[in-house]
Amino acid sequence: MRVPWSDPRVIFPLVAGAIALGLLVHVKQPIEPQESVVAVHDYIQQLPKGSAVLLAVDFDPQAMAELRPMTEAIIEQCLDQDLHVVGMTFWPLGAQLGYDMFKTVADEPRFRDKEAGRDYVYLGYKPGDLSQVITNMGENLLTTFPQDYRNRPTGTMPIFRDVKSLRNVKYIIDLAAGSTPDAWIIFGGDKYNVPMAVGCTAISGPDLYVRLKNHQINGLVAGLRGAADYETLLQKAGLGVGGMFAQSLIHVMIVLFVIAGNVAFFVGKRRQRRRG
Repeated sequence: MRVPWSDPRVIFPLVAGAIALGLLVHVKQPIEPQESVVAVHDYIQQLPKGSAVLLAVDFDPQAMAELRPMTEAIIEQCLDQDLHVVGMTFWPLGAQLGYDMFKTVADEPRFRDKEAGRDYVYLGYKPGDLSQVITNMGENLLTTFPQDYRNRPTGTMPIFRDVKSLRNVKYIIDLAAGSTPDAWIIFGGDKYNVPMAVGCTAISGPDLYVRLKNHQINGLVAGLRGAADYETLLQKAGLGVGGMFAQSLIHVMIVLFVIAGNVAFFVGKRRQRRRG
């Protein structure tokens, strides 16, 4: 039986092959970081040493391909700058993922002098209404999170010596696969006058550019391209830069499929007219 080229049994293996080729063959592409990504990088660079940065890791493994590279790049930059990084999540499926990312970066040889509870801490998952939890964090971080992800008491951690609430945080970055940025912007950044940025999936980017233009956030890192931009700024090629060639191949393939589909449609219509 002849299988048409438009059958999923043909398209899916072609797409899988293109992705595999893109990941196996390392082709260096010129990457010019977008202004919205540069803004996040530069803001972190100018923060004084010891400043607290809050990272909300609000995504699960389904969005990991896009959001993990940028999250690890931001954690890495913060530790490089001797900033204090506080992580947490509103996504139950992202709790372990957030801990793994913090541990992956902190375990790098150049960060051997960084200590959990002193230079960084991952607080884990916090259930409840987002607006109420963020408001509680704005009043008292330690009562909102009496323990970190590994059940160690936060009250005795040096990192919280000068950071008692969101009012003492110098930057909030929500790395999100859903709608949590809205709650963070309204009840966190705007309410407590804390500068904010957002990292998101590519599909969420267009909606959040409105927040950027309204100056509710000062930077936006969107999708795998945003992650590649960030890695380029750090001069360290990681999963973001590594995935760019594969993504480009898929985009080219989609354009070719669209062209082929349109050609097939008009050829079919022409044949029908001739038969008529």
